Amino acid sequence: MTSRFGWLSPRGTMPARRNFLKMAGVLGAATLLPGAAVARSDPGAPGFAPGDMDATELAAAIKARRISPIEAIDAAIARVQAVQPSINCISEELFDRARRRAATIDMSAPFAGVPYLIKDEADIVGKSKHFGSRLDKVMPIAKRNDVLVERCEQIGLNPFGRTTMSEFGILPTTETLAYGVTRNPWNLDHVPGGSSGGAAAAVAAGVVAIAHGSDGAGSLRIPASNCGLVGLKTSRDRIAGGSFLGQPFCLSRTVRDTANHLALVENRGAEAVYPAIGQVTGPSKRRLRVGVITNGLSGHRPSPEVVESIDTTVKLLEGLGHRVDEARWPFDGTKFVEDFMLAYMAKAKATRTRMTGGKAPPDAAIIKGLIESVSFDVGTLGSEFSDDAIAEAYVRMAVSSVAYFEMFDKMDVLVTPVLLTPPARIGEINGSIPFPVLLMRLNRYADYTMLQNASGGPAISLPMHWTKGGLPVGVQFASGLGDERTLLELAFELEAARPWAQRRPSLWAPSRV
Repeated sequence: MTSRFGWLSPRGTMPARRNFLKMAGVLGAATLLPGAAVARSDPGAPGFAPGDMDATELAAAIKARRISPIEAIDAAIARVQAVQPSINCISEELFDRARRRAATIDMSAPFAGVPYLIKDEADIVGKSKHFGSRLDKVMPIAKRNDVLVERCEQIGLNPFGRTTMSEFGILPTTETLAYGVTRNPWNLDHVPGGSSGGAAAAVAAGVVAIAHGSDGAGSLRIPASNCGLVGLKTSRDRIAGGSFLGQPFCLSRTVRDTANHLALVENRGAEAVYPAIGQVTGPSKRRLRVGVITNGLSGHRPSPEVVESIDTTVKLLEGLGHRVDEARWPFDGTKFVEDFMLAYMAKAKATRTRMTGGKAPPDAAIIKGLIESVSFDVGTLGSEFSDDAIAEAYVRMAVSSVAYFEMFDKMDVLVTPVLLTPPARIGEINGSIPFPVLLMRLNRYADYTMLQNASGGPAISLPMHWTKGGLPVGVQFASGLGDERTLLELAFELEAARPWAQRRPSLWAPSRV
């Protein structure tokens, strides 16, 4: 059969490696966002310096000539230089490029002159990307920008660096042989998440208000949860430049920045798969039917701190007049995780192949010596599964996805944790740990976010809770395919009811400049 998601037809039987897998559990910017339509809900007290402002407020300050684009970029560079030794969020400096661009930037663009950072997997014209790996020397110089990078520059954002990421985007942490350990500004002994870990650390530390990232298995939502940020994974093909499992977008501190950014970069016209969301400026009066699932896809019970984050969020939703009911996964979650891991390993293998130009290395030991052991193991295991086995996994995920989307016939939003625990400690999950041990740790850490990547549906992580030790814990809100508007309207309402934008981590860049 061919599903409405365009997935492959079923062929054959489940891969023989089941027991192993069970171990794992633009458009013209000015026409899109006229000044009167910008989301203006107040995320907190107005900032007094560029680093204290969100992107929307900073853009307004630049347009009002209170600060120039070159002053904005110089201030951002000073902030990153102040905290880079502590959090290690930047893999490549683009300072001179950003200063040159600041001098000629189109001041009519909505985000004209606002400093921005690009995850180290996106093409920037004239530069090579690194994928968080020491194999970066084989990567070609980009002849053009990625589509989203191009749209971000069209709307005025000014990239001045690349952010660190886990090698090939495989892990939900950011500790690499190539670039070292990226740390969480809320507590330097803990991870910021991954794979968009450098982006999250930079936004949380106040280096920038908004940063580019991507989400292939939770790689925006997990860092958002760990760093107290807003992380929206959009519907598949809502934004150009994504892959089947992954979608690019951003991390921010305020809902209005995420909403304004999406309105400017979403596909429109002939490119659009869904009706355009357009500008979302605040909450809706509509009261929602909310389903809640606390246990992970594999049945794991989250830690007490995560359970508390769900309990307090449910009480808040009920207090706001939304109807909240318990729900349950409508498919075998353990089998779904197995299938996703198979598909993910195949994706990781393909990424590694691109890094080497599709050529087999003369000596596998050379490659093994350059990349992390987990990258080598995942690529090798990905090669052991046939194309038929991978196709069958995709079909089973398609069947699960249909069942998942049918849940939204009876609810508007599904609430779950983002992770099973608060942010992991540095060293607990990285590419040097023996693969079987690493998989078991991953299965006890990340067990929710992959569903939206497999199905293509949207989900957002919001910073709804902090532990007694001061670590952020995000809560995930998911909706039906193409329904980001409901998520953003609810996010505005929750942000107003429980403000988070003015909370500051122990390492805050503006205070160090």
